Amino acid sequence: MLITGYQFRSNEYRKGPIEFMMGTCSGFSSKDFDIPHMLSNSNIKCPLKKGVHYYVYKLFPNATNMPPLIPEGRWKLQIDFLYLNQYTAFSIEWYSGVEYMNIFG
Repeated sequence: MLITGYQFRSNEYRKGPIEFMMGTCSGFSSKDFDIPHMLSNSNIKCPLKKGVHYYVYKLFPNATNMPPLIPEGRWKLQIDFLYLNQYTAFSIEWYSGVEYMNIFG
């Protein structure tokens, strides 16, 4: 998987500071980014098998389990699932926002 973050700046989504690759199954089994909670309503299990219909239902993260200091604002997270680390099999675009509470106000 190739994960790329785009931050909304100057009225368009521009590539931001988030970009990395990881194996699909290692990404699905990761404890980071609240992935276990997000995939709790799914049938995704590794190894992925041909001919199986996979689903994810009610996917949403718990913000307390996200990495700190992500810049505030609107974001697009693009997840490209690659075949042989070269060819895009399919992509997911996830739009979200980061907003911090002002505890001193």
